[in-house]
Amino acid sequence: MAVGCGWCELVDLIGDKPVIELTQDDGIDYSEWWRERVVAGEINAKSANKSMGMLSRMLKDMSIRRRLNLPEIFKGLRLRGETENTRSPFDPAFIQNVLLGDGALDGLNVEARHAVYMLAETGLRPSEALNLNENTIHLNAPIPYVEILPDGRVLKTEDSRREVPLVGVALAVMKKRHKGFPEYRDKSATLSATVNKFLLAHGMRPTRLHSLYSLRHSFKDRLVAVEAPDSLIDNLMGHSTGKSKYGKGPPLELKLKFLELIAFKPPSRL
Repeated sequence: MAVGCGWCELVDLIGDKPVIELTQDDGIDYSEWWRERVVAGEINAKSANKSMGMLSRMLKDMSIRRRLNLPEIFKGLRLRGETENTRSPFDPAFIQNVLLGDGALDGLNVEARHAVYMLAETGLRPSEALNLNENTIHLNAPIPYVEILPDGRVLKTEDSRREVPLVGVALAVMKKRHKGFPEYRDKSATLSATVNKFLLAHGMRPTRLHSLYSLRHSFKDRLVAVEAPDSLIDNLMGHSTGKSKYGKGPPLELKLKFLELIAFKPPSRL
């Protein structure tokens, strides 16, 4: 296929194949990749639709001029202002027994696999986890934790700035990743595409509405299940409440108390 900006993204997702072999599944994969970026707050739906529209017009023009009779792979895939609520949470038992099952994610490269474990336990946005570094990972503190800081980039909201204790599989993983995830730094869309494609291929996405970002929704549901205070949940999620701020917010000790109640057991082999 000819390669331009949009084509590069499509090729990265589906592989370099002849244009006559493109299918609607390829269009869905591309649309879902954009949806993940919209959900993560990295881009808006308008920009995603613009990119898909451009590729759609190029394919249609090529199909007509070269008499290829190509399928309209992006038909009906326009994003309609998707929000975080378009993702379905994984059931905690599914995360523990399937996603964290021994050897379940061995087909992923080790850094991507570790990122999945980190996201499952902490509820961080992919971009937040992937941009952790030696300055924001505190393994030797009395309570090991990570800091979500601007650190050269713009946070989604001021409330995104926070401290999250490390427990369970997240603590186990970060003991091996004291420098973070350098291969995926500033590449959250690439990680999402890689992981979502793997999960789909291996039957680990119960529905199309389940994706890597669903782990963040699961995190909130797990905190609600152990009756964590709303203010603590908002703090751990990095959500903006729109309310005036008073005090320093929940301390690490209180966060740790509730995170230990929902901690996952790490796989025997990370």
